[in-house]
Amino acid sequence: MGILKNLLLITIISGSFYLVYRKDEQEMLYIMASIVALLLLFTLVWKLLELKKSSMADEIKKRTITWWWMVAVFMLAIALNKIVSFFFLGFLCFAALREYFSLIPMSEVYQSRTLSFKDRPSVLLCYLTVPLMIYLAYIEWYELFIIVVPVYIFLLIPIIFVLQNRTEGSIKSIGIITLGLLFFSYNLGHCLFMINISPMLIMFCFVLTEVRDLASYWIGKITASATARLSAGMPKRILEYKIAPDVSPNKTWFAGLLSSCFVAALSLGFVPIMPQFPDGSLTYTYALIVGLLIGILGLFGDLVFSMVKRDVKSKDSGTLLPGHGGIIDRVDSLVFTIPVTFHLFYWMYF
Repeated sequence: MGILKNLLLITIISGSFYLVYRKDEQEMLYIMASIVALLLLFTLVWKLLELKKSSMADEIKKRTITWWWMVAVFMLAIALNKIVSFFFLGFLCFAALREYFSLIPMSEVYQSRTLSFKDRPSVLLCYLTVPLMIYLAYIEWYELFIIVVPVYIFLLIPIIFVLQNRTEGSIKSIGIITLGLLFFSYNLGHCLFMINISPMLIMFCFVLTEVRDLASYWIGKITASATARLSAGMPKRILEYKIAPDVSPNKTWFAGLLSSCFVAALSLGFVPIMPQFPDGSLTYTYALIVGLLIGILGLFGDLVFSMVKRDVKSKDSGTLLPGHGGIIDRVDSLVFTIPVTFHLFYWMYF
């Protein structure tokens, strides 16, 4: 069974490379090859940790295998027809939204962390916005795409509550529902319109965001190990200074900012391979600014959803992705980085 899975994985990745090669998209091939090389490096690390019988080996193995499959599916979706890319990214938004609502139980007892069964029409409306966003992105109706959720749908939800003749628990339910709507249908949904600009812009944002997550994980491990060997003093206090200890006990300012700087430096490698935009090409200065913002916003996206999960008493958002948790555990940073990256590029180059 393991051999068949490996063959399928190799087939998907090879097929993606072939399709991109047929399109003569050399820049995309370069990015894809870099991602595969990075995954091969992590595979080597996992094998070495297994040989040394390290306690981290099993966790790194699960994370790496899951990364291989996520990258393979993402590459195939980008390499195939534009419509396939729309449906894949739209499904990602829908799945994240579904996972969000699954974290919050429904009950007729009005508590701080529950929805009411009366909220079902509003939740259904949130789900229906995903195909609407796909359609608006596909026909490239930017003016409506950008306002339909934060204006019209946002206004429609409290109207539904009024028509249901509700009072008790309404503010709490509206807050929970609209937060999920804005995070996963709207913010994450910006990746749909990125397809119209350039698949390379999607790769720019996705790669830098996910590399930030990886860098943060490893830098956190390394700095924690180094800090443990330090004696009490100013350097130790700087390295151990927490961002929000109640939200995430292990996240420090030093590791977070160092990861952001690493992402900013990595963003410079995209400059020569990014396409020409209507109002110019990506400059090294602008890439550095956007890269740094991706690093910082990715950090806070991670922390915001740690806050949400702690509030609903859940360690992970799901169990779909071994070693990672759920879909939200993988897209939480993207919820913050995608819309900002999209608008920074749209404002500067379109």
